[in-house]
Amino acid sequence: MTSTQRIFVRSGDATLFVTVAGSGPLVILIHGWPDLGLGYRHQIGPLAYAGYRVAVPDMRGYGASSAPEDPHVYSIDHAADDIAAIADALGERTWVSVGHDWGSPVAWRTAQRFPDRVRAVFSLGVPHRLPSPVSAHEWFDSAYPDRFYYMRYFEPIGPAEQELGRDARDSLKRIFHALSGDAPFGEWLKPRPLDAPLLPGLMTPPPGPLSFMSDAELDAHAEPFARSGFYGSLCWYRNWDANEAQARAYGDQTIRQPTGFLCGDREIVLLMFDRGLETQRTLCPDLRMERMLPGCGHWTPAERPAEVTAALLEFLSDVADRPGDGPNI
Repeated sequence: MTSTQRIFVRSGDATLFVTVAGSGPLVILIHGWPDLGLGYRHQIGPLAYAGYRVAVPDMRGYGASSAPEDPHVYSIDHAADDIAAIADALGERTWVSVGHDWGSPVAWRTAQRFPDRVRAVFSLGVPHRLPSPVSAHEWFDSAYPDRFYYMRYFEPIGPAEQELGRDARDSLKRIFHALSGDAPFGEWLKPRPLDAPLLPGLMTPPPGPLSFMSDAELDAHAEPFARSGFYGSLCWYRNWDANEAQARAYGDQTIRQPTGFLCGDREIVLLMFDRGLETQRTLCPDLRMERMLPGCGHWTPAERPAEVTAALLEFLSDVADRPGDGPNI
């Protein structure tokens, strides 16, 4: 069994809870919503055993990390700075960023914000893209006119926190199921009234454990949300326009480090951003891996743990084991 260390890292206005295992080139695994560092539970041991130092934070607003009160400090630049703070705390100058869901834009941003420190980027599910030329409300109203859209619903403080917090475990089970490969593809985005809440529009999961998550693992996911609520995690959705403005400040959006991408062919993000893979190929000239997992939904690290781990090890062997202290660019 791989031994792990649990530390707290201060980053600006947040304190991050980080699980660390192994030794060797640093790999930071960045989760998304409504996950925790626990979402990478199947990858930590194998990566550490293979000779990597693995750091897995609960991102700001999640789990055992702090949740600052100011919603504006949940931007992508803030989150990228959190990743650099983790590397600094571990005494590491360079690292490989691996992201899933919201963790993917953070991983992409670290490559832009710290080009001399990030060796490579690997994304699970969310392609790198150009910043939106329109505001969040213009996009929501154009793409999802007069109908419910979860990002629009998450923007105001209060309603989503109250709905999801009534029964955190049930809320998470419904969300995890709806976005998985076990639910009908598109379940998350199916039409419903503009003023509808989130959960009644999702199909009820079958009884018993989820196919990719035991009841004990679901309990572990739910406990911090039941204790502290959903406010911090939802604030990530309240900075869309700021995130797009920040992205534009980095110029042409080209990622010059080696990159890799893996997702399920039932990944809902592919329905949300038109021509996402094609755009990513133009923005990532050193794209060394692009793979699709048949029948897999959004939760790739949990739904297909062996395939995700194998892909990461293959990618890392090409980008993280070379001699020298700088990024492979």
